[in-house]
Amino acid sequence: MSKVFCDKPFDHNYIHPNGKMRLCCTTIQDLPTDNKYNLFDANKHTVEDYWNSNRMKEIRRKMIAGEKIRDCARCYQQEEQGVESLRSTNGMDDFIKKTDEDGTYQKNATSMQIQLGNICNLKCKMCSQMYSHMHGMETRDIGEQDPEWLHWVKEQGANVNNWTNELGIKQEWYRSKEIKLKMFEHISRNITELCVIGGEPTLIPEFYELFEYCDQQGTLEGKNVTIVTNLTNTNPRLTSWLPKLKSWKIWASVDGVGERTEYIRYPSKWNKVLESLEFYRSIMGDNGNITLSPAIQLLNIDQLDDIVKWWKDWCGGELNDRYGFTWLATVWFPLICNPSMAPREWRLKVADKLSKYKFDDNYDNLIAGLKVDQHTPEKYKELQTAFIKYNDRQDQFRNVKKTWRELLPELEKSISKA
Repeated sequence: MSKVFCDKPFDHNYIHPNGKMRLCCTTIQDLPTDNKYNLFDANKHTVEDYWNSNRMKEIRRKMIAGEKIRDCARCYQQEEQGVESLRSTNGMDDFIKKTDEDGTYQKNATSMQIQLGNICNLKCKMCSQMYSHMHGMETRDIGEQDPEWLHWVKEQGANVNNWTNELGIKQEWYRSKEIKLKMFEHISRNITELCVIGGEPTLIPEFYELFEYCDQQGTLEGKNVTIVTNLTNTNPRLTSWLPKLKSWKIWASVDGVGERTEYIRYPSKWNKVLESLEFYRSIMGDNGNITLSPAIQLLNIDQLDDIVKWWKDWCGGELNDRYGFTWLATVWFPLICNPSMAPREWRLKVADKLSKYKFDDNYDNLIAGLKVDQHTPEKYKELQTAFIKYNDRQDQFRNVKKTWRELLPELEKSISKA
């Protein structure tokens, strides 16, 4: 199996929350236009504009030649650590045969992930302005009270917050009627595997307009749709569209059991999460699936076995075609959220606790990763100091019921003495 090839440049479209076009959700590189001075942007370009651009053709040529692509660095890193990545080699031989010598691929993609901006009702610990306008507004508001803290956050960059530009701005590239119609037409005509994310898509009117458009065009029946949701909002309108799809999946962003998920995905409420799960279960039918997708991070990895046990219990004891679990949401940035930054003593205790429960290979690989030191002593000190400063100030501003220190006393003890 190729260690560099991926089907995404051959059969996948991706739109970032700000409208920029990329290979997929894992990469951090926006695709440049052919003059290299601008970026492909849904506000100005169609999906067809970038599909056979110079950069896309170069990527395909390099992949076919077995060369690594800088856009794919995160997947390579995950695989080196034994963690499942999004890279897929399905259909590789066929894709290569259908690619011209210069890298042109004549067929449109049939798979797409579209991020409908950053409108969200939560301010998750690992999130940032790019994915939640509420998170950006809060960071801005804390900064108005404490300018030194905000200056420090901006200096820290990806250590503590992935995006601090234009705090509080709403990314709504899809609001233009012309842009929206072109995107809807592309999806209706070409896309059979669709993943919709926000922000929180169920809060965004265009999310429902997309379903309505495809229903009117008679194309819902041929689509497999995944909806990534934080389960804080449901809408009965979905009950008329989901049964018409070839298949649908709720990718449930739940990061802990009870008060832990309420802390991480602030200000979500556990009872509402459970209520939403029951809503989707009630309309599941033969074409539905609910898959738990916790964002694996420092604030919940100690509870990973409890998350799995709870989910299996809620699903009736075993996972199957109707109920799934995915590890693809491991948090790499900001660095203070990645489990690797915790003191070694704490990581080994957590690994020992988790190892008493058996689930699958990805679970075992995450445990193994806890035992590996991934930073220099200086970097560990920097990240642990940043973790304390960032979360203490945020918890104080939110006036949370329980701070990270109270929820994770062993971690607090370990970090404080490190």
